[in-house]
Amino acid sequence: MIGESTQSSAFWCAALGALIAYATWALPASAGAQDPYHCIDSLSDDAVSQRLERIEASFSRGKHKALGWRVGWVSGFLAMAGVQTVLAFDANRDDEPWDRFAFAYQAAGSAALAVGLAVVPMPDVWGHKRIRQKPDSTPEQRREKLRYATRLFERGANLQGVLGSEALIGAAVLFGVAGGTAKAVKWTGKTPANTALLFILPPIIGTGAMLSAPKNLHEDWEGYRGMACSEKYYDRGAESVDIDLAVSPTGVKFSITF
Repeated sequence: MIGESTQSSAFWCAALGALIAYATWALPASAGAQDPYHCIDSLSDDAVSQRLERIEASFSRGKHKALGWRVGWVSGFLAMAGVQTVLAFDANRDDEPWDRFAFAYQAAGSAALAVGLAVVPMPDVWGHKRIRQKPDSTPEQRREKLRYATRLFERGANLQGVLGSEALIGAAVLFGVAGGTAKAVKWTGKTPANTALLFILPPIIGTGAMLSAPKNLHEDWEGYRGMACSEKYYDRGAESVDIDLAVSPTGVKFSITF
């Protein structure tokens, strides 16, 4: 049975899928010198409104790309899992355990990633709507709304920092090396092309997902922390070149803004 040949691989797949959720909450807290919360009570009502507008604009600017990235990659991973599962059953029927292992291993990894991306919260997708729904009829309500928006802003920024982290490429490399090595050692010389794919396909997919991940909240959060408790505005990336690469199973988009 396919499940019997992939007991060890299932552990790696589950661990890879859980990495995204774990890393989101494991990021270190912001430095106290850049704490954007401590001054909220002392801000004027106009300053509160200005900061709310800035946060809402950041969420609004990136929500469509965040939704497209999430839906595109979840759909792509599910499609890959389906195709690889069919191939694994074909290999099992043809009594080719080496290919059965290769396809089942990749199917399990694709399914784990699809589930991981599907269950991780998406504040960069729905954050703008949630903030707009908060009452803001009085100065105190606007102040409380700013607290909520700031917490959501930080959470979304941390999440995007994880999804765009090079650490995910490292995890993909480890996943590929584990599967490729297991197949090469147990079935030496059998279908070397499939063995090579086990090594190289996960890093390629991981790199594509990382490079195309939405980054607007992560970048805007750094600028916001520099001005949240100051009358001066500081945007660390204001003078840099903005390179936008959007890659998903449904297409590729590349742009450079000076």
